[in-house]
Order: sequence, then structure tokens, then C-alpha cells
Amino acid sequence: MQLNIDSSRGGNGDIWMRLVSFYSVAALVPETKIGILIPAFLRNLTNYTFGDRITILTESDLIHLTYTSLGLKNLIGGIAQGKKYIAPYQKAVINDKKTKQLKDVLNNGLFDIANTLGLIQVPPARYIAGYQGFLDIIGIKKLAAVQYHQYVQQLIADHTAVSRRLQATLPTSPQLVLPADLSTSVVVFPTGTSRQFVPVWWAAQHLPNAYYAFFYKDADALPFEDHGLKTIKFYHEPGDIIHLSHQANYTITTDSFPSHLLQYATSRCTVTITEVLKSRIISPAFKGTVVNATAPCHPCLHLDRKNHPLCAAGHAECINWKNSQYTQQILASIPRQVFA
Repeated sequence: MQLNIDSSRGGNGDIWMRLVSFYSVAALVPETKIGILIPAFLRNLTNYTFGDRITILTESDLIHLTYTSLGLKNLIGGIAQGKKYIAPYQKAVINDKKTKQLKDVLNNGLFDIANTLGLIQVPPARYIAGYQGFLDIIGIKKLAAVQYHQYVQQLIADHTAVSRRLQATLPTSPQLVLPADLSTSVVVFPTGTSRQFVPVWWAAQHLPNAYYAFFYKDADALPFEDHGLKTIKFYHEPGDIIHLSHQANYTITTDSFPSHLLQYATSRCTVTITEVLKSRIISPAFKGTVVNATAPCHPCLHLDRKNHPLCAAGHAECINWKNSQYTQQILASIPRQVFA
């Protein structure tokens, strides 16, 4: 049986969680051959890491199912054309809202009806607080027989092999330049499309000697540089992120795209939780350190900073960064020799 899935849109972290999950599920249901369409920039690393079990597609002609974060009214046109969707976030977003409205109940009901009709497949509500990678695959009817405990066991079993591959020579960008003292330094991946990002004032106060890594087009690097903080640029190959972490003495990352790569690439890493439930964003196989959110408004809805200057609770930056306990847990996770 062949199952071709379009995962070319959406958050890059979400796509990576799907990839590691499909890789493990492919071992559990070998009779189902899985093909995935993903953004071009991820294909080199994905083929290198997961190509022995899943096929990385380069065109969308034979797609059976498409991932979506859109609402029902935006999917009607595609459904009318015969497209089938999987919506892994709908119930999670409603679940995480502090106040539920009538429209939320109606939306859940309509998605359940669409799921019954086979038009839009959604994960069962009982897994709503589980790892997003599992939510992304368990809604697919052809994979619904996979049990969570089987999935976790396989994910953990695969972690060693995946991590070993990510420790080897990775595809990296030719422009990538490593600072001479990176091996004795902390590298921080401080950004995120929503409120995850490390505030400049926090960086300058608590980790003034660290290197702060940014995508080379990211304008958020400028305030860090203006404050005299050291920055590193990474480029289009996601292997750049992994390579920087491997070469550094220790890594800190927000719960954004780099964290998903690094959860499978290194244990010398701390992931800071700001937005999403820890159980949903951290792989059951991760062997590093997690600093959980302390803010009373956690978990919060994902609102991108460009279009939403304030979060749902009305803050310009996540209030976790102003919590001394949160800060101390991050600093305590860094090996002492780094500060020597």
C-alpha cells in the first residue's frame, strides 16, 4: 500500500516532528510505503537521515492526503476538487484556549463530522496532550491501528540510529563560518516566530559571552549586535544548526525549529518552553534538559510577532523571561566548566 502525503506547508518544526514520526511508524507498518512532500531546503538532510524507510517526494501529482492548519471554510474548495486533508492542530488549539466559546464547540463538531465522512482526518481527542509528532500521524485512518506505547518504544529505539547519523558528516552550507572559540562557548538559538524569542536584555544580562545564532536573513540579529552580543549566521541547510551545536560546548534553544532538530542530534542541549505544552513539543526520546514554562498564561496560542505585537495575554514578550526561577533553571543546566 502506498501513502503519499503533502507536508510542504506549515511550521518547519512541525514538519520535522512528522518526519521522525513517519520514520518510526514505517518500521511498525512496513506494508504501508510512505512518501512525503516537504520544503526543498529540508530534502538533503531528510534523505540523508530518513531515506532508508520513507520516500521524499519532489512533486505533488500523486498526493493522497494534505496537512492543513486552515479552517473548514477555507478547505471547501479543495474538498470539492476531491482533495483529502489531515488537520492535526484544530482540537489542540481549542483545547489550549483559556476560554472556550460556542464557535469552538461547533468547530470541533464539524471537524468530527468531516472526519467521519473521510474528508478531513483529525487525531482522536484522547491524545491531545501527547507529542505532536504522534498527533500528526494517528489521525490518518490507514495508520490508526498504531498504539501510542508502540510508537514511543519505536521512537526511542530509532533515536540512537538517527542521532548517530546526525553526529556524522552532514549536508551544510558552504557559507557557514565557525568562530575559533566556539568549542569553549555556549551557542543560543534565541528566535521563534511567536513569543518564544529570548529578549535582548535577558541575553545581555545573563549570557553576555554566548554566541547567538540566527538565520542569515533574520533582522532580529541586529538588536543583539547593537548590544555588543556575538552572533553567528546559519544558512539554508538545516545541517548548519546541528553542526553549530555539535561544535559548541553547550547549546540552548527556544521551543522553535532548531529545538526539533537538536532533540535528535545532541543531549548537550537545553530546550526552553514558553508557548506549547512540554508534552506536545518535546520528543519522548530526547535526552537533554528541558526548562518548563512557569507563566500562569501557559500554554498560549501561537500568534506570530509580525502580525500580532502582543500575545493573547497582552504581553510584547513572554513573561517567562522575567521569572527568576525560569532563568536560574536555564543557567543551572549549563556545565560549570563553560563559565570557568
